[in-house]
Amino acid sequence: MTQRGETKLDDRTKKMDDKDKKLISILQKNGRTSLSEIGKELEMSHVAVSKRLDRLVQSEIVQVTAGVNAKHLDAKVLFMGLETENMEIAEQIQEKYMDCPRLLMFAPVTGRYNVFAVMVAEDTWSLESIIGTCSMRTEPGVRRSESWFGNAPIEPKFLQINLAPGTLGSSVSPCGRDCGACKRYMAEKCVGCPPTEVYRGKLWATPNEGKKKPRKSKG
Repeated sequence: MTQRGETKLDDRTKKMDDKDKKLISILQKNGRTSLSEIGKELEMSHVAVSKRLDRLVQSEIVQVTAGVNAKHLDAKVLFMGLETENMEIAEQIQEKYMDCPRLLMFAPVTGRYNVFAVMVAEDTWSLESIIGTCSMRTEPGVRRSESWFGNAPIEPKFLQINLAPGTLGSSVSPCGRDCGACKRYMAEKCVGCPPTEVYRGKLWATPNEGKKKPRKSKG
């Protein structure tokens, strides 16, 4: 399974020098470190640091983002290994779940399984849903799977969880499942998918919060 532009990215990465790598390391420790502070540590002007950072970002080598401490969110983390019939099936699953806000990582691997995914859930009920009901392991072409789950990881301490994925304007999730018609959802055994208008959990931002309700006509 290859990513688009993989060769170009490899070429760009080879062009990184030690200054670039130190710059990235500083930002990984504290993304709010000022350009002036970075410049002092690298013995460069803040203008030179800015140009280097811009180049790294524009080349898609670096993305400056905010990480979330999953421990404070009391989130559950699910690790899932999948064996698919072929890599084409694996790529189809990747395409289907690429916009899932619960997905932290999706990677091709070798060994017992050929796909490995890491997902996050806000409670045990929702965890059971993404293991069994609305799960990658239920997709056609998956021969077998194995799941492990636990609390927030020790490392990395901060995870890239999109806590406000926006709303899709319906009860249908990014992977195409209708949360509003789901038996588990109706039995209050799942909070639904975060981007749907029926999501009722607390971990992700409420999709419709802050939207003005239509005024009732006086007639």
